[in-house]
Amino acid sequence: MAILITGGAGFIGCYLVHRLVEADQEVVVFDINVDNIEDKDERATYIQGDISNLDQVREVIEKYDFDSVFHLASILPPKTEEDPYFAFKINIEGTMNVLNTACKHGVKTIIYPSSATVFGQDRQPPFTEEDLRDPWTVYSSFKICNEIIGSIYSKKFDINFRAVRFPVVIGPGADPMSGMSGYPIEMMEDALHGVPFVAKVTPETRIPIIHIDDAVQVLINLWRSDQLHFEIYDIDGLWVSAKEIADGIKKVIPSAEITFKPAEDAMIQKVLTGIKEEKEKDRFGFKGKRLLDEILQEYISRKKPEK
Repeated sequence: MAILITGGAGFIGCYLVHRLVEADQEVVVFDINVDNIEDKDERATYIQGDISNLDQVREVIEKYDFDSVFHLASILPPKTEEDPYFAFKINIEGTMNVLNTACKHGVKTIIYPSSATVFGQDRQPPFTEEDLRDPWTVYSSFKICNEIIGSIYSKKFDINFRAVRFPVVIGPGADPMSGMSGYPIEMMEDALHGVPFVAKVTPETRIPIIHIDDAVQVLINLWRSDQLHFEIYDIDGLWVSAKEIADGIKKVIPSAEITFKPAEDAMIQKVLTGIKEEKEKDRFGFKGKRLLDEILQEYISRKKPEK
């Protein structure tokens, strides 16, 4: 049985493809940007297609005998906020296309990466699956919508839908311009290239991060497990301050120049500094296992600056 990865040309998708083919899984990538992948795995099959095009989704799912789908295809901020109509077609209509077609063709499992942003700009950990969701962006509202739709399909059609709410995922290949909390990636990228970086947050600003390898392992654990009883899971990250990240980078790259100048936009600053305490216990055992020094060392060792 084959595995379909929508959005497999993206940051998380590329890492997931490599991990699954290493485990001798038959993997098919469906993404509109497959021609732009720099490190294609020759053991996988790559198909260019638009997730918002129902005919194209039907064609690929009808062609292969898929047992599982990792539905990663999504438009990220700031594009979701700049063009919500286009983002709706990809993030919502695309999900409906996958769910409907998958159910009609015997797909048993769908794994979907959601986001901790569903808890809102005043989010206060620890989080639980029952906590009030308070979306404050187009992106987070779409995530909640897909969680609900997937949960309904799970009950109505007996499909194994599992969503996981990720913290900020860190690793080589991540786009620092995507999302409100891209500054850890920007810090590392600029340090690698010898460029001074000004963080638009206070040194005390804390966010949860997870290394890309751990994030992929979480997705695989959810896919493999037959002991799960919920459609949606919250993932605890490593909670670190902006200063801790900067100090960690300077241990590896002593020449790194990092300063802090908090954003003047009151809403953005509220979002970035609204996390005040660390989640004490991970309820279901899905969490990142790397410490900050390990995350930074792995990022920098894998990433080579452009010449």
